[in-house]
Amino acid sequence: MPNASVPEPLPEEQEVLRLREIIAHNSDWLWEVDSQGRYTFCSEHSRQMLGYAPSEVLGKTPFDFMPAEEAARVGAIFAGIVAEQRPFAGLINRNLRADGRLVVLETSGVPLFDERGSLIGYRGIDRDVTPAIGPLDRREVQLEALYAAASVALGLVDRQGILVNVNHALGQLLGGDATQLVGQPLLMPQLDLAQCLAELELGRTVADRELDWRERTYLLSIGAVRDLDQQILGMTLAFSDITEQRLMREALAQSNAQLAEANARLQALASEDFLTGLPNRRRFDEALLQEKARARREGRPLSLLMVDVDHFKVFNDHYGHQAGDECLRRIAVLLGQSLQRPGDQVCRYGGEEFAVILPDTDVHGARSVARDLCREVFDAHLEHLASPLQRVTLSIGSASHDPDRPDNSVALGALLRVADLALYRAKQGGRNRLVQGGQEEPAAPH
Repeated sequence: MPNASVPEPLPEEQEVLRLREIIAHNSDWLWEVDSQGRYTFCSEHSRQMLGYAPSEVLGKTPFDFMPAEEAARVGAIFAGIVAEQRPFAGLINRNLRADGRLVVLETSGVPLFDERGSLIGYRGIDRDVTPAIGPLDRREVQLEALYAAASVALGLVDRQGILVNVNHALGQLLGGDATQLVGQPLLMPQLDLAQCLAELELGRTVADRELDWRERTYLLSIGAVRDLDQQILGMTLAFSDITEQRLMREALAQSNAQLAEANARLQALASEDFLTGLPNRRRFDEALLQEKARARREGRPLSLLMVDVDHFKVFNDHYGHQAGDECLRRIAVLLGQSLQRPGDQVCRYGGEEFAVILPDTDVHGARSVARDLCREVFDAHLEHLASPLQRVTLSIGSASHDPDRPDNSVALGALLRVADLALYRAKQGGRNRLVQGGQEEPAAPH
């Protein structure tokens, strides 16, 4: 009976066998990870590179074989790659072999997608580049990795301003490759390195400064590098990008300015009568207290006039409230125009009543001002057909504190009460009148 022949492998099986043969004899380590970064395929070269069999690698992540600091650094970089779903090449990373030795790998990979276009993982290759770097001390490697990967732009210049060391972030800041920048002068016109070196040689500390560079703002810190004899060999440079902080600071300053402006406006509105624009009752109370204190402190006279628009209720009934409001606005303007000195203040006390504060004004001065106010309004011919004089008139009560004439002076604390009482007497006496102390007179011609 003839021997049964062994069937020839199918073309697809031949291709699989060929690929397995290539992978088995490839000097690089081939792998695949899923979307979570866990190894789903691992070639035999994991034994040579990490000292672990493929079965010990599957299910773990690349970061499980790195020192903690390196895992954090590379993990952050790889997270950015995955977020963009892009291929990558030349990612240098330090790993711990099973025997505790450090090995430096250069990793490259491409993303894998399912039929719907969703990312399902990465396929890649690792190459051992430790021989090209030389013997490694773990602490040295860690520091080197931290320096290279630091987000702060770090560099070292010699006494002539030539770049001796440049990390990746500084290379990006200067717009070149970090390795190619070494040996080149640091060209930043706004940075006077010679002056900084002179300051350091005098034993002074170079203050941090803000520096604008290519539409970004950086906080630059400079330190001295000294030899064993404490002679300065060069300077360290650290550029921290503070553009966002500067923008936030400017926005905050602008907001504070707007807030201060709004607060000032609110304060003004809180102290301003909405109808006439004059200081309101609240501002009057504050101003009167201030002027009393000044009069007491300086021994100066102070007078107060309480002013009332005659028959104003009848005016509103006859002409309407809108006309009444306009009448009050006109009177406010007339009163303000009649006051001659900057320190004099007219306020709306309430309703149709106004108050006038007259610093450095004695009894005679107050009477003169009161007459001027009455005459100004009388001569304005503001129509008031329901009034006996057919026009708007005023009644005024006056009170004065005069330390030089104690026999004819009102105590500061009683100033408002006495002026208000005088106004009441003027209204009871027939209106269009001025009452001051015990004296009463017509305010304007009848």
